[in-house]
Amino acid sequence: IMDEPTSALREPEVERLFELINRVTDRGCGVIYISHKMEEIERIADRITVLRDGQRVGTSPVGALPKSKLIQWMVGRPLRDQYTRKTSHAGGIRLRVENLTVRAPGDRGIPRVRDLSLEARRGEVLGIGGLQGSGASELLLALFGGLGTTKGRIRLDNEPYIPSSPRHAIDRGVALLTNDRKGTGLILPMSIIANASLPSLRRFTRRGWMCAGKEREETCRTMTALKLQAASLDMPARALSGGNQQKVVIAKWLQTGPRLLLLDEPTRGVDVGAKHEIYGLIEQWTASGIAILLITSEMPELLSLSDRIVVMHRGALTAEFDRSGASAERILSAAMGS
Repeated sequence: IMDEPTSALREPEVERLFELINRVTDRGCGVIYISHKMEEIERIADRITVLRDGQRVGTSPVGALPKSKLIQWMVGRPLRDQYTRKTSHAGGIRLRVENLTVRAPGDRGIPRVRDLSLEARRGEVLGIGGLQGSGASELLLALFGGLGTTKGRIRLDNEPYIPSSPRHAIDRGVALLTNDRKGTGLILPMSIIANASLPSLRRFTRRGWMCAGKEREETCRTMTALKLQAASLDMPARALSGGNQQKVVIAKWLQTGPRLLLLDEPTRGVDVGAKHEIYGLIEQWTASGIAILLITSEMPELLSLSDRIVVMHRGALTAEFDRSGASAERILSAAMGS
């Protein structure tokens, strides 16, 4: 069983892996190969099975499964009853990225992001589509100053922006909600209030001393606005439900006063009620002029929340759609490299 075996391999190493797979299958060994890279599946698989929401959608020999049918199996989910943003608040350009290339420490093969250019406007949700390994998460991490070296030009509100570190990004009004709230979003043993104020400690200190009253007052105001369900702000973050943990992460970044908000899977692992609350918050943030870059693996969510959608494949942009021109089939086709 091989699960995304080429994610960290260079092209020559991928070729050697495929040769090894051919040898073991010639000797009668069966291989289950899991990958979001459709060109790999089409190249080495005899049969394709698609799983969605924990269930098997279908199985077909590779030669008998047109790409359009494969996309239909993968999309599948009905788009009705989805939240849709009521109004576009898009204004002037907040973020302009030109010819950005990103390499992480230790990278030997293809860069995480390759020669990428995009724009995001004030009050706009720019959705970023792509399969696993597309480079979308690495793009957001690079814009936050948290990944390796970058080449290219970035401007924030028409001023040069070099994301040299997360601290620098926060000072410039950039915030990143990561896709792993327990691993990188929260310090679980710490209290709610300590987590929420962590990036903003400068605001709550005077001559090196914490102003605990100001910290509590500001956090209480933010948590009330987010409708946090917790017995006390002093309870540890690990004692909260998934939805309430996500609200603490959101509060942490709202208290920095962001003008560019990078959201990577903001509704992952939360219940339906919490999802709709987050949708409403996105509406409020864009109405206030915040520009949002949004990654979500839920296609209906991507389509309903985004004003525009760009699609990535292996670190490069392959398509851009406005709301009227976007569809699940077109996005997924671009995400597969078409």
